Amino acid sequence: MSWLELWEFVQALPYDSMTRSAMAGDHAHRRWTEAEYMQASALSLMQHMIQVLWAAHLEGKPPKVVPWSLPDLRAPEQLAEDEARQQRQTALRSRFHEATRPGAQQDSEYARRLAQAREEHLRLMTQPAQGPHN
Repeated sequence: MSWLELWEFVQALPYDSMTRSAMAGDHAHRRWTEAEYMQASALSLMQHMIQVLWAAHLEGKPPKVVPWSLPDLRAPEQLAEDEARQQRQTALRSRFHEATRPGAQQDSEYARRLAQAREEHLRLMTQPAQGPHN
C-alpha cells in the first residue's frame, strides 16, 4: 500500500472515529458523534417550535430556553492558557479603569503613560496628512 492510498483511507474514515479525532487534536475523545449532533439539532428545533407555539397559542412570553452548547474541544493545556490570558486581560482592564476613573490618583506610572499616549495620539491627529504626493 502506498502512502497516498493510506491517506485516502484515513480521509474516508467517519467523522467520529478515533483517528479523525486525534488528527483534529482531540486526544481525549471529547468530540461529539454525528448522532449527538443530530440529537442536539433536533432538540434545538423542538425548543424553537415550543417558543413559537407558546407565543402563538398561549398568553404571555414563552419561557427562555437555553440551546445545548457544543463540547469544549480544547486541551487541558489550552484551557489553562486561556484562563491565564483571561486573568491578564482582567488585570489590565482593572488597571485601565482605575487609572482613568474620575478623581483617580494621576501620579501612578500607568496613568502617566496613558496620558502621554493620549497626548501623542491627539498630536498626531492634528498634524496634516503627509502623503507621497505632498
